[in-house]
Amino acid sequence: MTANRSIIIISDLDGTLLDHNSYQFDAACPALEQIRQFDIPLILNSSKTAAEIMLIREALDNHHPFVVENGAGIYLPTEADSKSEDYKIINFGKDRKEILAVLIKLRKELKLSFTGFNDMTVEELMSCTGLKKEQAVLAKQRDFTEPLQWQGDEQQWTLFCMELKNAGLTFVKGGRFISVSAKVDKGQSIDWLRNYYQEQFNMTPVIVALGDSENDKQMLESADYSILVKSPAHEFPEINADNLIMTTAYGPQGWNDSVIKLLDTLII
Repeated sequence: MTANRSIIIISDLDGTLLDHNSYQFDAACPALEQIRQFDIPLILNSSKTAAEIMLIREALDNHHPFVVENGAGIYLPTEADSKSEDYKIINFGKDRKEILAVLIKLRKELKLSFTGFNDMTVEELMSCTGLKKEQAVLAKQRDFTEPLQWQGDEQQWTLFCMELKNAGLTFVKGGRFISVSAKVDKGQSIDWLRNYYQEQFNMTPVIVALGDSENDKQMLESADYSILVKSPAHEFPEINADNLIMTTAYGPQGWNDSVIKLLDTLII
C-alpha cells in the first residue's frame, strides 16, 4: 500500500453501495472482492439502524466497525477476529425517546404536518421505501434518530427548523427522508475512526469516503479522497473537498468503477 500508511474505505449505503431502488450491491462485487484481497477495512456509515446494518454486513461478509444513524453511534466488534456479535458502542447522539418527545410536542403545539417512522406501520414504511417486510421492521428499530417526511409549507418549515435548534436538535436531508437527531454527523465518526485506526496500527490511515447525498457532506469533506456517487433521485450536493471524484454511473456501478480506479492509484 502507500508508504507506511493503510487505506480505509468508509461508505454510505442507500444510493451509494446499495442501488437506490433495489437495495442490491451486485454491481459493486468486483471492487468488493478487490478490497477483500488487499485486506482493506470497509466501514459502513449510514442513516440505517444497527439492526439493518448488521444484516447487510452479514450479506457482505463484513466484520469491521460500522457507523449508524448518520454518525450518532459507532459499533466496534469486541473480539480480535471482529466476528463477534458483541459490540462496544461509541455514542455521539441523543436517545430517540427524547427526540420523539420534542417532535410530538412541536407537531401538537404548532400544528405542523409531517410523518415519522414512529407514526408509520411496517406496511406503510414498506410502501414509501420499497423495503421488504424484514428490512422495514429493522428500519424502525432506531436508537438515536427519527426520519420523517415533511408535508408542511415553507413557512412551517422555517418555524420547525428554528424550534429544533432551540431544542438542541438538528436534521439532515437524505435521499428519501429528513432525519432529526442531536447535533451529530457522519464526519465526526470519520475523525474518531481515523484516530482509532492510528492508535490500533500505529500508522496514519488514508481515508476514502463514498456517499451520494447531502447527509454525506461532512463525511466526504473529512476524508482524504472523496467519491460522490451519482444518484437517480437528486443532483450532486455541493462538496468542498480537494481530492473529489464524481462518478458517471449510478449507485453501486459508480461505486465499483471509482473504487477500482482509485485503488489502482493508491496501491503500489
